[in-house]
Amino acid sequence: MKTFERYIDSKDCVWYDSSNIIYSECKDNQSDTKPLKIVFKQGRTYLYSDVSVEDYIMFRNADSNGKAFNQYIKKYECVRLPDTNLTELEETKKKYMEEVGAVEKEHSNIKYLVEMNSENGAIKLYMNGNLIFEGVEDKVNMMRLLNCMSINYQFREMEETTDGQEQSES
Repeated sequence: MKTFERYIDSKDCVWYDSSNIIYSECKDNQSDTKPLKIVFKQGRTYLYSDVSVEDYIMFRNADSNGKAFNQYIKKYECVRLPDTNLTELEETKKKYMEEVGAVEKEHSNIKYLVEMNSENGAIKLYMNGNLIFEGVEDKVNMMRLLNCMSINYQFREMEETTDGQEQSES
């Protein structure tokens, strides 16, 4: 599953938490098919030719990228490229995450990723690679946030007291 994604120089760059695939890079062009570079765990790197946009999206957004690779990508012709330096790839990811203010947090098997644009306050919350919430800092709808995270809650209106302080109903 995706852990981080960034569009850089006409390329969709995606990092994964997968048993075998750690990174892909899909070059954006005007055609219906695109070249797709995939980096595997040991740094082995392959370039797949003429991958359909639909197959790429199914691979990129899958919960299991290994299964999706076998189903959607493996059928395309490929060439082996020189191995990728995994340390440099991880440093690149950290650099881009810092630039956008993204923070990865892990809780049990659930992974949250928060992306924030410091200029306009736009935030995106991802859970296990899937976008579950979008909003603007200081304008977050708490009920929407709780619902998208499947957090059970009780709702109770608050009454205003005579001193202007709000007090919850009993």
